[in-house]
Amino acid sequence: MAASPVSNSQTPGSQAVGESVDGTGRHLTNVELKAWTGFLDASRMLEERLASHLSDQFGMSHREYEVLVRLDGAGGRLRMSTLAQKMVASQPLMTQTVSRLEKRGWVRREASTIDRRSTETVLTEDGRSALREAAAPHAGLVKMLLLDVVRASHLEAFAADVSEVAEHLRAHRRGEGCLIEGCPLA
Repeated sequence: MAASPVSNSQTPGSQAVGESVDGTGRHLTNVELKAWTGFLDASRMLEERLASHLSDQFGMSHREYEVLVRLDGAGGRLRMSTLAQKMVASQPLMTQTVSRLEKRGWVRREASTIDRRSTETVLTEDGRSALREAAAPHAGLVKMLLLDVVRASHLEAFAADVSEVAEHLRAHRRGEGCLIEGCPLA
């Protein structure tokens, strides 16, 4: 069976190197495909490098570090469901992560001060100490691997675009309507 023709947005033979004309490359322009595959590659390699650094240097996973950061940014305590929502994680995954941090003495769980039926995760002093130790080296690596690579003149636009994509997807997770016409998630 012959390969499918390329889309109207590409001329035959113009697909990205290594992309089959039957795959995603058939449905995206060269620029769109470059943006998509670049995002995939960069996000995976960035996550891998950051996770490895946190694990090797500070004995924590990237997800555990993010829990500490989110708690610290929220004044030291968050409901488990809110923490899971902010971290775009399932409740079971968040429970497992918090359990590991609890065993280390970096967080504790308490009944909510507002609704006794729910549980809050509370950052302990040991958790704050672990966060303080890892924060500057982690931020330095984020800057070196990502933020310093983006041209300074593009950083505000980059931040706005990434935030817009994240908010679009969060709205769908919350079951809210979509303002993008034809969005398959709507």
